[in-house]
Amino acid sequence: MIFLKRIWVLLFILSLMSCSSSKNFSNLNMSSLYRPSDNVFHPEINIWNQVDSTILISVKLNLGEFLFARQSDESFSANVGISCQVLQSYDDSKILDSLTSFYSFKMQDKNISNNVTIKLPLQHYYDLLLKVIIFDKNKNYSEEFFEPFSFLMEATRNDFRMLNKSSEIVFHNYVTDSTSFQVQFKDSLVKEGWCKYYSRNFQLPPPPFSFDVRSDFDYHPDSVFMVHLNDSSGFPFSKKGFYFFQTDTTKKTGFAVFKFENGYPSISTPKQLLEPLRYLTSKKEYEELESSQNIKKAVDSFWLARGGNEERTRTLIKKFYGRVQDANRYFSSYLEGWRTDRGMLYIIFGAPNALYLSSNSESWTYGTPNSTLALNFFFVQVKNPFTNNDYSLSRSPIYESNWYRAVETWRQGRIYNTFN
Repeated sequence: MIFLKRIWVLLFILSLMSCSSSKNFSNLNMSSLYRPSDNVFHPEINIWNQVDSTILISVKLNLGEFLFARQSDESFSANVGISCQVLQSYDDSKILDSLTSFYSFKMQDKNISNNVTIKLPLQHYYDLLLKVIIFDKNKNYSEEFFEPFSFLMEATRNDFRMLNKSSEIVFHNYVTDSTSFQVQFKDSLVKEGWCKYYSRNFQLPPPPFSFDVRSDFDYHPDSVFMVHLNDSSGFPFSKKGFYFFQTDTTKKTGFAVFKFENGYPSISTPKQLLEPLRYLTSKKEYEELESSQNIKKAVDSFWLARGGNEERTRTLIKKFYGRVQDANRYFSSYLEGWRTDRGMLYIIFGAPNALYLSSNSESWTYGTPNSTLALNFFFVQVKNPFTNNDYSLSRSPIYESNWYRAVETWRQGRIYNTFN
């Protein structure tokens, strides 16, 4: 048994070496990031900076995605390896530190969040990249995942984390109800901080061929109040908007939590079903839908007119709103994901065939990369204190014909996925 375990460890280490052979991850096609069906594993990852220059990494696994094999004692278990590597960036895959752990789970175990601590070199870093490799020994299969994070000697968003009422880690930065959540700061001795509350209405992004004229963000908060940090009684997010937690208001850095509609990232209310249709309708058509006495009925009628029959209409609705919900999962920032530049293109065109990431940009390709027929979009990260998931599309008139062709395809009752 010890010999077999050593063989497993050796095989896992060899697989890590092969996964790390590339020196530049920005050259790798990471389209599976926005194609959940391409991955076997779907972990959730949280990174929390510590006061002693370490980071606490929490990885939540869905045990139903692993193979449980019969053991010598007739029980069934899943054997999992998790490797965490701190990299400089997508552009520079130099490993600053790493740690590998092995776990054995029984069938009765629930989805589990495992914590690993990595000691970082005592240097003044800011934006770093965590690479997590998950290995299923029973399948002899591994997948890798990436999570950007910030590490500074002064406060940054990863100095905070959020726990729910069951003291479980919240792996996303949004809430959807008024339940109290505990906001933890890395230094447990810090008991008080400040919260800036913002309530904003944002316009939808213009089409990819239009000039993007947006007013500057008003950083003056609607209210500022003192909050208790590391308090088990929790903080209630009672109003829609976003909440920005800081321990030092003279700095721009902090931890933002966004309050969206109940049930987010899923959508269910008539208003939620209506709003994404703005991408498919004229201004007049949308205003007519919006002014309907029964919005749900108006939305149903819109789709039935596109589909022609109930079965085809159901397929259209499932695909369109499935993309809306996926956009919410992938692209949420201070905006719902479907309202962002990336969300808009994801809904209309679908997931890209090729995705290339750098430390401050994303490149999407529909069709075959490097082909003259391929459609390429380029996004640049917008630096703001609230999120690192805000990207702006580089717009161009060349996209006009492709955009209207895709929209018209939807309006004719067909799912636009020509490139997929």
